[in-house]
Amino acid sequence: MIKITGIEVYPLLAKFKKPFSFSGIKRESSNNIIIKITTSEGITGIGEALPIPGMSGETAVSICTVIRDYFTPILVGKNPLDYAVITHQLEKIIGGNIVAKAGINVALYDLAGKILNVPVYTLLGGKHRDYVDINGSVGIGSAKEMIEIAEEQMEESGARYLKLYCGREDMDQDVKKLKEVIKGIGDRARVFLDVNQQWSTKTAINAIRRLEEERILYVEQPTPKWDLEGMRLVKESVTTPIAADEAVFSIQDISQLALNRAVDIITVYAMKPGGILRGHEATVLANAMGMDCFMGSYIELGVGTAATAHLAAAIPNLKYPCYMYGQFKYQEDVLTESLQVADGKIKVPDGPGLGVEIDEEKLKFMSVE
Repeated sequence: MIKITGIEVYPLLAKFKKPFSFSGIKRESSNNIIIKITTSEGITGIGEALPIPGMSGETAVSICTVIRDYFTPILVGKNPLDYAVITHQLEKIIGGNIVAKAGINVALYDLAGKILNVPVYTLLGGKHRDYVDINGSVGIGSAKEMIEIAEEQMEESGARYLKLYCGREDMDQDVKKLKEVIKGIGDRARVFLDVNQQWSTKTAINAIRRLEEERILYVEQPTPKWDLEGMRLVKESVTTPIAADEAVFSIQDISQLALNRAVDIITVYAMKPGGILRGHEATVLANAMGMDCFMGSYIELGVGTAATAHLAAAIPNLKYPCYMYGQFKYQEDVLTESLQVADGKIKVPDGPGLGVEIDEEKLKFMSVE
């Protein structure tokens, strides 16, 4: 029987091509972590963990420590095809640490796919599509700056959907600027807004109503994540669909949002719920509870993006674009070959496991340990 023999973690410093801002946060680089799970048969599974301290409370140091000190003793000797059983066991070992668990879970799925010689999407029941629409993201800036970034992203990826961050300015100024940006983009791309919880209920209703003539695709997390009643009031007061992001980590969160009729759409990640297993459960539950869903991201490198693509492929009804834009944001990636993107669509990898491979020289160059 094939057994897990070891786990390696590689903390990286991944630099963005350009700094960008959202919700008061300025990102210039990222502390991605590549994970390798080795086996007795010489097959290696790869995963990625990306800490965003403001979201999960984790850091690169905490993730590496948890994997080395808590997860490795449990994993060694296990059959990697028991990936769901192992995931449940790890969840009982230590609370929280969702991104650390996600990185391990992604690597386990990659490993299982390689052992069985099937893509990850096959482990999820198959793929509903070969290509997935992606969206770019435009950080907060002046109208001129945001239009310039939108132009660049439409040119480099062919993206026909763009996320516009907002909510940090006076509402009247914000609405005026957004209208100017949307006019500058024209009919070349559909836009949606990510407010990152920055509006009150009244402000959200007022702002969205004033922007409805712009045919915004949806508005993501306009109000605080804990205010389910506020989200419901916004949803019932506007015609634009409302999506939850920061309000969703677990499948229990999805249940509460559905029972409170708080939103129309659920944002699902590979990282945020704890990996591919929990991410797939989240998409199934969201659809079962009558809500649409799409894939978001923490802006992972190619390994995490591939995991997201497999999850997106397994969603039966995918009405909205997915945020898989990492390879355009970073100066360097760790893959031997970039994921295929053309005309604003990403091709779901068809190779065994995640369908991507690590370039060891790039991994060594980006490593900070």
